[in-house]
Amino acid sequence: MVKIRVYIGILVLLFAFSGVYGQIIKTRLDFVGGFSAREYLHGGIRYQYTDFTQLGAYYGGDVGIYHELITTWCLDHMVHFGNHGFYSNRPVWYVRQGFTQKKSIASDRTYNFSYVNIAAGREFGIKNWLGVNADLGFILQVRERMEWKAPDLEDIYDSKWYTLALVRIQLFVSL
Repeated sequence: MVKIRVYIGILVLLFAFSGVYGQIIKTRLDFVGGFSAREYLHGGIRYQYTDFTQLGAYYGGDVGIYHELITTWCLDHMVHFGNHGFYSNRPVWYVRQGFTQKKSIASDRTYNFSYVNIAAGREFGIKNWLGVNADLGFILQVRERMEWKAPDLEDIYDSKWYTLALVRIQLFVSL
């Protein structure tokens, strides 16, 4: 429990101080679609609130690929650094931290997973309104809960931490 509090405290501090020296620029909203290892096929929005910081919210799932129904939602925060791209008003390199919630519904049980993720990546501008970003990192599973649909079976709650690889590719359209 102490590890979770420390990690949440670090995320809050990074978020709180990431825009202290940033200058507010005109509103920049990105519509995003992509694929990743734990967020599956997803879509959402990203809002740029300073020169180098963005907030994103995404919803996704497996689109019927597996025998179970999987849905995910993700919130993330990106801090950009380095040189600016030709088609962008922000630096092309970034680090990303976020939180992902995954729900997997099978015929006899429901799984709920919570992940904290950290990654680094790069944006590739195609036009001044269109681009691709890709990042690599790791995702830390902080909670797993299995709920049986049969009332006579006991639910299982696991708070062991597992580290998994994370690869994400997204296409974004900027307004």
